Amino acid sequence: MKKIAIAAFVCLPFLGKAQATDIGLWSGVGVEKKITKSLSVSVNTQFRFTDNVSILRAYLGEAGVSYKLNKRWEVSGYYRFIGRRKRNDDKTGYEYRPYHRFYADIAYDRKIWKLKFDYRLRYQNQFMDDDSGLENDKSYVRNKFEVSYPNQSRFTPYVSTDFFYQLGGVGFDQMRNKGGIEFAINKRNKIDVSGFTDYRLQGSQENRFLIGVSYKLKL
Repeated sequence: MKKIAIAAFVCLPFLGKAQATDIGLWSGVGVEKKITKSLSVSVNTQFRFTDNVSILRAYLGEAGVSYKLNKRWEVSGYYRFIGRRKRNDDKTGYEYRPYHRFYADIAYDRKIWKLKFDYRLRYQNQFMDDDSGLENDKSYVRNKFEVSYPNQSRFTPYVSTDFFYQLGGVGFDQMRNKGGIEFAINKRNKIDVSGFTDYRLQGSQENRFLIGVSYKLKL
């Protein structure tokens, strides 16, 4: 019964696959280095494919710092560079246009019974690097709620929901439901495999189902 409950727990976001017309893949690598007991730095890279994993929609690299205030609270700040596939100016083809994103997080976690609850509040601001210079693109406040099941095995299942609120725009315009499993190879190396669906709350864009595969190294 416990195994059935865990399987259902993780597979909830995959229910959105039936409503999605496009399957994508996000694959990435991350490295984290602890500077002190409370301070750490991270570097991450990711490639995002769309159109049933046939087109590279975007690539990105980011770097940031995290500081643990106490046992439960942590703050962090990151810069992200994004190359995003867009139509070129004369509409004859595509090119990867540069975007710059800055974001800051406040995170809280707490373990209740056998489950671990995480909450993350994020503010992000993005700029498009155009011929005329930097132009403000979009600003968001995001609220992410996650529940995971730490246990004595190397596998940690989790589910999460992330709400996107566009500042100065339409308000809540996206919700991301995600479920996955983190596999600990050892204390320093982890692999994360997940499935998630982006639900469009505004406009006519169709929902997307994505597969996530990432590797993380702790130094």
